Amino acid sequence: MMEPFEITVTDQQDILDVGPEQLKGTVEHVLHAFDVTSAQVSLAVVDNEQIRPVKRDYFDMDEATDVISFDLSDQADERSDAASGRHLECEILVNAQQAVNVAQQSGQDPLAELNLYVVHGLLHQLGYDDATEQQAELMHRKEDQLLEQLGFGCVFYRKET
Repeated sequence: MMEPFEITVTDQQDILDVGPEQLKGTVEHVLHAFDVTSAQVSLAVVDNEQIRPVKRDYFDMDEATDVISFDLSDQADERSDAASGRHLECEILVNAQQAVNVAQQSGQDPLAELNLYVVHGLLHQLGYDDATEQQAELMHRKEDQLLEQLGFGCVFYRKET
């Protein structure tokens, strides 16, 4: 029998000591919280130098960012299946260098910040958006709820205060 979740974590940076199993646990927690029944998630932990060209090539913005996620499903209607709890297939890049920098500025744990990026990327794939202020608030509250369940506490709103 095949595992319902196929999660691969690759650590392509040397700025932050990350635990692939812990990050897999975060992904699994979010997938279970949204009743996703099967998923293929590729998670890459990168740095500014690695994420910047991706942001430039796909979003026409020459800057580093915290997280980028891509829907890898074959059909457009599979995206709606993810939101209804069936299948999710995506690739997420999270920037450990940005996590360290933000954590230093906010007095936060860099691993908590990195896990925020993982959750944020997954929420985008599950239908959340942060294009408007109202959407962003809903998304950030959901991030903090999930991160509290994982033992990180509020991450997004803690650094806002």
